[in-house]
Amino acid sequence: MDSSDSTQTIFLSGPAGLARVLAQDQPDAALWAQQEMQAMWEHQMQAPIETDLDIGQPPDGSRGRNSAEAAGFVGKSFRDLLENSNPPLALLMLTKDFAKRTFKEAEDSQLKEIAAALYYASYAAGLTRRGQRLGGMDTLELRGGFDWALGRTWLDEKTKALISKALLSVQV
Repeated sequence: MDSSDSTQTIFLSGPAGLARVLAQDQPDAALWAQQEMQAMWEHQMQAPIETDLDIGQPPDGSRGRNSAEAAGFVGKSFRDLLENSNPPLALLMLTKDFAKRTFKEAEDSQLKEIAAALYYASYAAGLTRRGQRLGGMDTLELRGGFDWALGRTWLDEKTKALISKALLSVQV
């Protein structure tokens, strides 16, 4: 085969690579391996929160975006927010809302997983660090969501510890 023949390059891939290409047409197929999911999660945790939450922008009626607390988090990451001992409640709410919106809008099931993990991590931070629920989820729903998040092998240990602590706080 001529190396310049791009129509045949798919066959240069190993069996695992070929299977992943073919699986892209399957809606429930995992596109990314666990290591890649872990890298995606780490990327989200290191992302500056103002990029996703639009803090520091002109007022548009969104709660907390222009508060002094929010301004103190410009340049900080989602990890900084979730690991803060007293994170601004408004930013936790914005993070939860951002994750929920991303979950609803994402078409890929694995992107939905990242969003769901961020949702439950922000909810856990609200419970453990501020002593408040960030929404109307009942105890059974929260326990189920926290259990689901703890089952993600790609989730980092600090986030798992945060969620575990929140899970203990909602035990009946």
